[in-house]
Amino acid sequence: MVMEKPSPQLVGREFVRQYYTLLNKAPDFLHRFYSRNSSYVHGGLDSSGKPEEAVYGQAEIHRKVMSLQFSECSTSIRQVDAQETLSDGIVVQVIGELTTQKREPRRFTQTFVLAPEVGAEGNVAVCFPVSMILTVSLPQGSAVNKFYVLNDIFRYDEELLMDSEAELTVPLNSPLPTCICVESEEEEEEQETVEDQILSPEPTSSG
Repeated sequence: MVMEKPSPQLVGREFVRQYYTLLNKAPDFLHRFYSRNSSYVHGGLDSSGKPEEAVYGQAEIHRKVMSLQFSECSTSIRQVDAQETLSDGIVVQVIGELTTQKREPRRFTQTFVLAPEVGAEGNVAVCFPVSMILTVSLPQGSAVNKFYVLNDIFRYDEELLMDSEAELTVPLNSPLPTCICVESEEEEEEQETVEDQILSPEPTSSG
């Protein structure tokens, strides 16, 4: 019997349910979603105004999560989107609000890359590393897969707005990038003609 592969949206929603339940109730176990080759970034700027650097591996991620003092926080999820990516991985983007004891609700965007864990027989062996705490329920007839968080980027929305003020702007008169995939001389000449028309448009006559 061929087992049906669970859809990315199904895996994404089940992951989000487990992840934020654990974040709200037992953040000291949150690191179990990650592995030794996982990366985690939380926030845009640190206390000195420098960009936050990623931390790697379960131990460092655990220390980082504990430093953020998520105890007794609550999360409201507004939107969950999930798509399949390379090597049977799944990209999950979450939009919501995070509330802690010390601060008002803050809107956030968090993006995860879930990577499949390969079993001993080479099969992708939805359960997560934290399944010992939270039971995963999938529709009957679905294949059982196991994922871990490979990459995790968390940003508060106000930090995104602050960062946008310092974005690099490209001048309008900047030259177009050179195409390096030209297959023939005719296509190259056509590309140059298009660039000339864009960079030096013909003046329009006013009637």
